Amino acid sequence: MLKVILFCSTLDRVGPTNVIYNMLQAYCKNPSDIVFEIVTISPETITTRIEDFRELGLRIHSLNIKRGYRAVFKNKKIRDFIVSLKPDIVHSYGFRADIILSRLNLGPLIVKISSSFNNPFEDFEMQYGRIKGFLMAKSLIGSYKQFANVITCSNFIANKLRNYYKSLSIIYTGVDADYFVPLPLLEKQKKRNELGIPKDCRVYIFIANLIPRKNPEFLIEVFSRLRLPQTLLLIMGDGILLNSCKAICDDPSIVRYLGAQPGTLEYLQISDFYISPSFSEGFPTAVLEAMSVGVVPILSNIIPHREMLSGVPSPFLFDVNDESLENVLSSSQEYERDFDYRQYLYSNFSSHIMQKRYISMYKLLTGAGCRN
Repeated sequence: MLKVILFCSTLDRVGPTNVIYNMLQAYCKNPSDIVFEIVTISPETITTRIEDFRELGLRIHSLNIKRGYRAVFKNKKIRDFIVSLKPDIVHSYGFRADIILSRLNLGPLIVKISSSFNNPFEDFEMQYGRIKGFLMAKSLIGSYKQFANVITCSNFIANKLRNYYKSLSIIYTGVDADYFVPLPLLEKQKKRNELGIPKDCRVYIFIANLIPRKNPEFLIEVFSRLRLPQTLLLIMGDGILLNSCKAICDDPSIVRYLGAQPGTLEYLQISDFYISPSFSEGFPTAVLEAMSVGVVPILSNIIPHREMLSGVPSPFLFDVNDESLENVLSSSQEYERDFDYRQYLYSNFSSHIMQKRYISMYKLLTGAGCRN
């Protein structure tokens, strides 16, 4: 029996946590010969998904080290605890977990691996500023040298990291297609009524943190200016740009701010289009969730989005400028769905496919003796 420890900062409801949960949930439906346990560094917050993981029957251990850089100075405590669990593989995800695990000497019999869900030099600079972002990215890339393998979520991320590190694998992000299902038309209209959404309007939904990289201000500005008839934009998320977004448009007949939500399903089920004007992405799960529900994606013309939609005959892609987005929105007003986005998702990016590839990777790394 192979034992895999998933090592992370917390189980907060963020992209990487959701990816790991989707993988584990799919695996637990048909478990084989791998045992998973989770080790978290810090206490959970109000946005934690820990109960979701517990419902899968997983053992979860918390080191209860306060947030910040304190954990970096408690390497011995962390190392001794992980070694006491006698894992075959320790798989870290998240910046802090990667840095800490890279510094732990676990001996020759324990494989250390990581996952990368973004382009660190690009994303960290946008989120933390040029100097801090660069230093964080450089530290993260340096930590990868201590891992037997780094699993990336897309070809785009892999190509960016190959300049710095060669032992890379690609496992596409997947979502639970048994959970993210579309509603029949009558149920969709009933759900819209319950949520106060007009049943006859075209609903566009944006799901992300309201931060510069996600570019929500541009999206709201275009919708506010166009004022398309019988059209509503839903903004699901919170963040530093919330007030500036509302300053651009706070008219609920054009834009509605839903705030951060514990789940995306019910709002995706009543939407017609998922829209993302992001400057940069890894392989965003919200787009995959939307396609699983049958929602049509309208995405900024960046490489990760093109990679996601490479099998779609005529994808809705726009350059991040007013004219391009306006043209796409005008086209979408007359669009009648002629492509099965759900089947496309199920065939390429389901959590079932993802978990099979993770399991194969774990077995390959231990069977091939790739131990660090």
